[in-house]
Amino acid sequence: MTENPILMTQAQYARHRNKSPQYIGKLYKAGVLVMRGRLVDVTATDAVLDDKPAEKAAPEGQQPPTSYAQAKLADMVFRAKLRRLEFETRQGKLIETAIVKERWAAILVVLKERILAVPDKLAPEVTAFTDERQVRDALKREMHALLKAVHSDIQYAR
Repeated sequence: MTENPILMTQAQYARHRNKSPQYIGKLYKAGVLVMRGRLVDVTATDAVLDDKPAEKAAPEGQQPPTSYAQAKLADMVFRAKLRRLEFETRQGKLIETAIVKERWAAILVVLKERILAVPDKLAPEVTAFTDERQVRDALKREMHALLKAVHSDIQYAR
C-alpha cells in the first residue's frame, strides 16, 4: 500500500465503481468497505470487492507484510472480505457447496426414478399403436410431462 492511500467519500466511491450510492451504503453497513475514518480506502476496498490481493499483501510463498501498517491493512482487507461473504450469503447470492451437492444429488435421484418409470407407464399404451407417428407423439407427450414435473419440483423445492 502506498504511504498516501486514495480516499473518497461513499458517493465518490459509488461513482468510481459505477454503482448506486444505496448499494455502497449497504456494503458500508455490512462492514465490507475498508474505511479510514469516514472515507473509503479505494485501493483496499477495490481489492476486497474485486477479490484481488491488496498491493502489499504477501503472495503465497513470499514474506508477510513487514510494517505494522501493512499488516493492519492486510488484516482489514481480510476481515472486510469475510464480512462481504457473510453479506452475500445473507442476500442469498452465496450458499454452501455441501448444500448444493446434496440438493443436486436429490434432484438426480428423482430424475432417474421418473425416467426409469416411463417404459412401464407407456408400454401398454404404445403396444396398441400401429403408426410410428403415434408412438413418437406419445413419447414426446410423456417426456414433456416429465420435464415439466421435474422443473416445478426443482423450482418450488426448499
